[in-house]
Amino acid sequence: MVKAFIDDRTANRNRSGDCGQAALETLLVLPLVVLIMVLLIDFGLWMYQWVSVANAVREGARYGAVTCAFANQCGSDLNTVAQRIKRRVVDRSGGILSDTNEVYVAWVNRNGGSNYERGDSIVVWVNHTYNMLFFPANLGVVSCADMMLEQTYTATGTPPPAPNPPCGG
Repeated sequence: MVKAFIDDRTANRNRSGDCGQAALETLLVLPLVVLIMVLLIDFGLWMYQWVSVANAVREGARYGAVTCAFANQCGSDLNTVAQRIKRRVVDRSGGILSDTNEVYVAWVNRNGGSNYERGDSIVVWVNHTYNMLFFPANLGVVSCADMMLEQTYTATGTPPPAPNPPCGG
């Protein structure tokens, strides 16, 4: 009796209509699987850009807070200092950023003195756009870093104009 039951199931499985049904089910599910894979690829690339830009922004802020304050190593004018910091961010972005116009630098006078002194901060941020590969959409890549100055700046002049930073300031 068990043998007859197994033979009946095997016979039912090998019907000629089952092959067409499997092909139809595959045809219906395949676009959804491809869509999910494409979304995963685009999301992964977007996350890679976001992490790379965030690291570059932190590197630029640290460079401005530590290196540029010591012995005027970045220049004597705040515009020159800002350009050096912007170039540092672009160089450290892993090829994602190519234009220094996407990078903004601002100094925040937290102590109320006439100079940018130890305890004041430098804010570096990027506003970049990621163009998706498979969809006609753009995603924003915005990162901001605010670091305290390690020494008093000896650079003079007015800092370059910049919009309000997204991380305070």
